[in-house]
Amino acid sequence: MQKSLLSALNIEFPDLTSRPLEPVSVAVVDSGIDATHPALAGKVLEAYVVEKSGDEFKVVKQPVPENADLYGHGTAVASVICGLAPNARLIDIRVLDTLNVGSGEALLAGFSFAVAQKIRILNMSLAAKASFAAKLHPLCETAYRQNQLVIAARRNLPLTDDGFPAELSSSIGVDLGKFLSQFHLAFRPDHAIEFIAHGEDVTVAAAGGGYTTMTGTSFATPAVSGICALLVGAFPDLRIFEVKSILRWFAELA
Repeated sequence: MQKSLLSALNIEFPDLTSRPLEPVSVAVVDSGIDATHPALAGKVLEAYVVEKSGDEFKVVKQPVPENADLYGHGTAVASVICGLAPNARLIDIRVLDTLNVGSGEALLAGFSFAVAQKIRILNMSLAAKASFAAKLHPLCETAYRQNQLVIAARRNLPLTDDGFPAELSSSIGVDLGKFLSQFHLAFRPDHAIEFIAHGEDVTVAAAGGGYTTMTGTSFATPAVSGICALLVGAFPDLRIFEVKSILRWFAELA
């Protein structure tokens, strides 16, 4: 089935950049994005911040362009996506506060907003604890039915879980590996976190200007988001199970 699908699509991976690409919206649910960085110029369409109001969290629209990243994590993630997928159009959803502290409730509010807005790809280089799985699960199911790709990072530090929504089957979980190319993937058939992407010593944009090098599942995850943005840009009608099949076909077995 995978061979016939790839043959029908006439894909030479990763040469998708040579095909006409439609713009694809990508939510970066993170620490914010420095939209003034040259690597991200014109790429951030909208920006939001999750703020606590009493006992609730609300999503507030912010001006673009500006440097909305107080930590540097979200800018780095965004630069990986745009470096691979020139057709990516970013929606910045900041869920970390001014002290770089993020609660599960804030992450949930930002993620819920992205699902409600039907943003095509949701990059989650943050992981919630298992206690939030019950609330994230129906959101991921809704995203799946709306043909939204949820690309989520495995937790870097070991706990009793690998992080959510990465463990949920309706998302695409990503772990850290070291490869020669960011287009290189590995696949684990019997693991909750299915895919491994390049995330070691990745050159990324730094908030405030310039570049730096970072390592972690946070930077492997946007590599998969970038690849998916290329696939969806070239073939907008792809369903999620087809995207997963294509990723699996081009990945080596881990």
